[in-house]
Amino acid sequence: RYERQKILMATGEILASRGYSPTLEERGADRAEVSEAVRLLVERSIVLREGARRGIEVSFAALEEEVRRYRADFPAGGLEKALLQVGMSEEEWRERLKKSILYRRSAEAIASSLVSVTPREVEEAYLKEGRTADRPERIRVRQFLFESAEQAVDARNRLLREGGLGGRSPDGQGVDLGFFSREERPPELPRGLFDMQPGEVSEPVFLEDSVCLFRVEEREAARPQTLETEGERIRGSLLSGRREAAFRRWLSGACVAATVRVRADLLEKLIEGKK
Repeated sequence: RYERQKILMATGEILASRGYSPTLEERGADRAEVSEAVRLLVERSIVLREGARRGIEVSFAALEEEVRRYRADFPAGGLEKALLQVGMSEEEWRERLKKSILYRRSAEAIASSLVSVTPREVEEAYLKEGRTADRPERIRVRQFLFESAEQAVDARNRLLREGGLGGRSPDGQGVDLGFFSREERPPELPRGLFDMQPGEVSEPVFLEDSVCLFRVEEREAARPQTLETEGERIRGSLLSGRREAAFRRWLSGACVAATVRVRADLLEKLIEGKK
């Protein structure tokens, strides 16, 4: 049973790298795929073990919040249909999602402990940018997806009638698209969004395979760019680049130091496509 579990774990990594294939038997894994899957499993195990040592956990509430965010990307029942198409149960998907959150949080905790940014470095980066123009007006937008125009129209009426439902649509929370200026507006978003006030909802917008509503959540007026207004953004940008590099160095060293035993017979079973 233990050996079968290990084979299935590596098989899952291979299928994920292929972008989901119904069964591995359709094309047996080659040695390069097996080697890459094993490398990923080793790295993930090392990061999760370090996360556990640091006390990183995922609460039930945090998992449910992530589940709601994923559901918001699909029309009603769409997530279940997608899972059915790839042959995965919702329980298995939730477990994988939980491990994904654990890995992300563990990696963030590791990286954050390795780097820092001083106020002087923030100031130097700000001066190097040499910005003098005002930051343009920006809006934060939330997107809601529906399977039909009728559903979208009904949801829009309820959103407007009930005053926005406290950030929720009748079919979920929607997807927070973040802040953007007129110049940064994604092309699929209607131009009229910048004429709307917070809480207003767009008319239905037809995309390739869905119908969308867009609601303006917040507006930020244009303002001068100073070290005080841009400092946090610059600090975050500096930290982001440093964290990635520091984490990769840490992971490389941790992998070298780790003791890993590989069962050659199990790898051969993967390559041959045996169960």
